[in-house]
Amino acid sequence: MNLSRLDPRVRIILLIGISTTALISRSPLALLVLISLTLLILLAGGVGPILIWAKLRGLFGVVAMLFVLQCLFNRSGEPTLTLYGWIIATDAGFHTAALVCLRLLIIILSALIVVAGETRDYLLALTQCKVPYEIAFMVLAALRFLPMLREEAKDVLCATQMRGLRVKKAGLRRQSAAYISIILPVISGAVRRAEKLSIAMEARGFRAYQKRTSMRSLRLKATDWIYTASFCTALAAVICLSYL
Repeated sequence: MNLSRLDPRVRIILLIGISTTALISRSPLALLVLISLTLLILLAGGVGPILIWAKLRGLFGVVAMLFVLQCLFNRSGEPTLTLYGWIIATDAGFHTAALVCLRLLIIILSALIVVAGETRDYLLALTQCKVPYEIAFMVLAALRFLPMLREEAKDVLCATQMRGLRVKKAGLRRQSAAYISIILPVISGAVRRAEKLSIAMEARGFRAYQKRTSMRSLRLKATDWIYTASFCTALAAVICLSYL
């Protein structure tokens, strides 16, 4: 079923359930099953493989670095890889490294679940879940601000490169100056947007009353209940596999 047709509360449950299960699972096999389940949900829900690859492509370097660091600095367990008598990695180090890397990939993939649907639907979903609308509005503002800040950082970086500065080929001192020149415009733009947002909120009577009304309300359909029950059953099976 397409994720955009599901109730936003169901998508939030999917996100929380997958992330929590990834954190409490202790078995790499269970995490592999969970990452397969997450990919199945995304692909069956209408999230294209191109988008999934675009989100994961930049993480492979970080995942590889985390794997190596966990293997090198975790000294517990039996040695599995030695070089001239020096222990490079142990079985416990491999186990911990696999857990950390798989958990990171699962959390990033689960975040793609909330990409489907309109952002304002999540504000309505949070308020109907009895979350204070101030907190729900902050979550909505963060969801809208982060992509804008990312695009603005890319524009500033492109403008810096058009002036002739190659950040990757520059020295450490010039790289520091270049990154400062990129960060400062982004921060100043974020402050200006926050000021405009606060003025708009005050003009619309934000927090004038304890509750706010909405033109529509969300209702769970039978398909939402079936999807949630099936998903919770699958997560329970993954948790049992982890502790067995």
